[in-house]
Amino acid sequence: MKTKQKRSKKSPDSIIRKHLKHALVPHKGNQYRPHLVRLHGITAVLVLAVFMQLGYGILTSGRLEVLGRVSDISASDLVADTNVEREKASLPDLKVNDQLTSAAFAKAKDMFANNYWAHVSPSGVTPWKWIGDAGYNYNVAGENLAKNYPTAQATLNAWMGSTTHRENILNAKYQDVGFAVVDGLLDGRNTTLVVAYYGAPATAAAVQGTTDTKIPVVYAAPVENGIGNPLTYFGIALQSMSPATLGALALLAIVAAVAVAAHHYRKKLPVAWRRTWRLHHGMYTFVGALLLAVVVVFATGGGQI
Repeated sequence: MKTKQKRSKKSPDSIIRKHLKHALVPHKGNQYRPHLVRLHGITAVLVLAVFMQLGYGILTSGRLEVLGRVSDISASDLVADTNVEREKASLPDLKVNDQLTSAAFAKAKDMFANNYWAHVSPSGVTPWKWIGDAGYNYNVAGENLAKNYPTAQATLNAWMGSTTHRENILNAKYQDVGFAVVDGLLDGRNTTLVVAYYGAPATAAAVQGTTDTKIPVVYAAPVENGIGNPLTYFGIALQSMSPATLGALALLAIVAAVAVAAHHYRKKLPVAWRRTWRLHHGMYTFVGALLLAVVVVFATGGGQI
């Protein structure tokens, strides 16, 4: 007499664990080739990363932007972080000056209105014009610019990583500071600009903009496309990543880790694979994921000084 055994149903957890094992762990069941580092797995990761970026761009800017970003910077944080750096160098704190603040806002609005990103406008207007217009009579002054950093701390870190910008922050002659954080469109893209004006009031006759030849010293850090030291830029770029970009980097890190594990089991691959370049497919995938992660960091770091 035949008896019919009832097949036990697998729990959802066991099914998930099985699929994860096939996707992430080299073993006999997947011929020591985890699905994540096969062509369809890598394709799925890349597609997911792109959709994450597009979704974040829509949520933060309302536009289909792969590099969508959002900034949360306040002038008060910029002042506090600036003075922290000055205190480390045994320098006195800078005081917020309303006239320098007004000048910084005027400069930011002019950059948006005339679509440029530089210390000197396309028509030749220098930073000192805005300080003079605001009525700040100075003996020495300086300007720092930044755009698209997510936080005040990331902005300060970028400036401190650049020799010329750091000299402005740590200039012992400065007494006052004014910051402007302004959002707008630059080159057709949503942009957050930060303008910093540093100064020391004139001790003699009033100074009017750039026309007065009595100005003894004037400092302006040049606008740079990046930081001189690639490692410094890499570290600062990580701070200006969107959550979507950080998620994409996390996915690439997982791919890289699985690829290393797959390479460890390369001698157990199918014979047909061991006789071709595919023997080292795990290492190739690891190197590819690492290079792509570096490209993502440099391409989407976002912030610029």
